[in-house]
Amino acid sequence: MDRYDAVVVGGGPSGATCARILAEKGARVLIVERETLPRFKLCAGCLSARIDPLLPKGWKKLVLNSIRGGYLGFRGMSYREVSSNLPVAYIVDRSGFDHFLVKEAVASGSDLWEGTEFVRFEGEGPLKVHTTKGTVLADFLIGADGFYSKVAKQTGFGKTRFFRSVEFWTEGEVTDKVVIDIGLVKRGYAWIFPKGELVSVGIASVGKDNLRKIIETYVAGNPFLKVRGVAGVKGWMIPFTEHWGDLQLGRGRVMLVGDSASMVDPLLGEGIYYGVLGGKLLAESIIRNPSNALDLYTLKVRETIFPELLYAGKIARTAYRFQRTAHRVGEKALLRFLYLLSGVTSYGELYRKGLVGFLISALNFENFLHIIIDKILRRR
Repeated sequence: MDRYDAVVVGGGPSGATCARILAEKGARVLIVERETLPRFKLCAGCLSARIDPLLPKGWKKLVLNSIRGGYLGFRGMSYREVSSNLPVAYIVDRSGFDHFLVKEAVASGSDLWEGTEFVRFEGEGPLKVHTTKGTVLADFLIGADGFYSKVAKQTGFGKTRFFRSVEFWTEGEVTDKVVIDIGLVKRGYAWIFPKGELVSVGIASVGKDNLRKIIETYVAGNPFLKVRGVAGVKGWMIPFTEHWGDLQLGRGRVMLVGDSASMVDPLLGEGIYYGVLGGKLLAESIIRNPSNALDLYTLKVRETIFPELLYAGKIARTAYRFQRTAHRVGEKALLRFLYLLSGVTSYGELYRKGLVGFLISALNFENFLHIIIDKILRRR
């Protein structure tokens, strides 16, 4: 029976990054990928520019669109715009992007079993990892298999917070800017992202809204779209973290990363950047301290990724509660967000350096309006 230092389940950005870095350091690694690559992946494919230092050279040849700004709308109208001289984000097709990252991991020495299902694991060290292609021994098992992670499920973890999302592709009027619309759902947003010659149109919500009906209404009068119909809509789930207990990093020598760990921004559902960073932190933890890798990994995540998710959650809870006011002062918020995407600032800095005061002012403004409206209605 073959033995590996690590078996990585899932060939997405987090799993491929972890496998590549482990292999570069001399570890014997096996990637188990359910599909045959390249494979279709539902995702708007927006990468913040701050991800660049974390990726292997050559990834930019996969960029379909460079994003230099955006529009913030309220219920599909009244748009506010900001621009940047430099790209703040990049659009890729996840099929080619994921395949590129896996090929880089293989070029670094990882083995790849594609078209292979992870079945279960047993034992503690070495772990016996069962797949549809066979069974191997592993010192570490890494679950990078997404929202419905089988590794996480067997380890006893389940998702507690998530966006329900739908998406389709059509013709649009944007090529180097993204469109974000709020006010359509209680907590969530709609988007229009350029994707090559087409645009990705979608909506995400933490509620039980009829997303198909909402997106049809949204598309019907949208000024950024050439086609008013909706076709080929597909849906998926995006987990996210607001509190430390939402993160699922693993147990013992079984560890989780990316969507499997709920390592996703609770404001806009950005997961690729955090997944890639998490894959790097996990690989480094295994290399540096194989006897106590989970504790080191947990410490690294608590110091780097978690504060961002925590502050993004603080911003999200207030901004989504008072969406009309958030849109009213949208230029400032969008400009700060562009700084975040480019890596100039962080969610923590946004929260500490004025955004809290701005949102509190917005909260007071809306409360004032509610009081005035209530008094008017009472007089009637």
